[in-house]
Amino acid sequence: MAAVIINTALNAGQKILRKTQSSSEVDGLVTIVETYVIRSQDAASLEPDRNTSHASFSTATNKYGRMLVETTRVEPLDGDLAELIVTYVGLDYASGLPPAYITVAGQPGVGVFGADASVVVKYISQDSLFDALKGSVLSLSLGGSSLVLPTKRLMPSTINGTAMPPNPRQREYRRSPTLSEVAAAVNDNLKRGVISSGYVSYYAPRIEYIYAGYVQAGISFARRGLFNQIEEQFTEYFRGTDDFYTSDGIINIPRVQSFNRGYNFAF
Repeated sequence: MAAVIINTALNAGQKILRKTQSSSEVDGLVTIVETYVIRSQDAASLEPDRNTSHASFSTATNKYGRMLVETTRVEPLDGDLAELIVTYVGLDYASGLPPAYITVAGQPGVGVFGADASVVVKYISQDSLFDALKGSVLSLSLGGSSLVLPTKRLMPSTINGTAMPPNPRQREYRRSPTLSEVAAAVNDNLKRGVISSGYVSYYAPRIEYIYAGYVQAGISFARRGLFNQIEEQFTEYFRGTDDFYTSDGIINIPRVQSFNRGYNFAF
């Protein structure tokens, strides 16, 4: 290669593109590697900074505005020449995002109403890196008031246009009635001539649970050019009072399924 380039008589500051390679990851992120031949003494001035745009540095025919320099490498050749190897990362089209890549990984003990498995999704995003770390807040309407419940991040129905697996059952918050609700029901029965002893609990619900379906159980991410490359893991989420667990801490599914007394709020 060196003899050919010497005959070409490289000018100062000139770079000749010799080879281009490209590859794609399962989440759709594209990597392009361009190999240039340059004069050794020009390496310091020609080597691009990280996050330099492909469109502004590459001499290839096709220019990509959403691909940035991620790494560079200089390797010496004979005849005071060198190879400048530039790796870009991003997307080689102007708009939109690639679909998410979804897998399911077996994980003992994580199932509640579904299989003992976690949903793992890999995707890229241009949203804030920290939005994926935030939990969710649910506001359930309780007649004239509302109940605000903080939860972990709920699995969205779609990611980058890709439908996520459905929850094994609907999300819900279920509880026993409060003392004031029981008193109101008893008073209503008395007005209608119905004798009722009612079920009296403490002012706050004595027994309650929340089932939030798949929620974020783990996340890893990295900044790659203009994009955040994210891998999230989702597992079923259930929290309840002691009544809904066996002595060894395992969820008592029959007890949960049979709990019809009280109030149920789907979300």
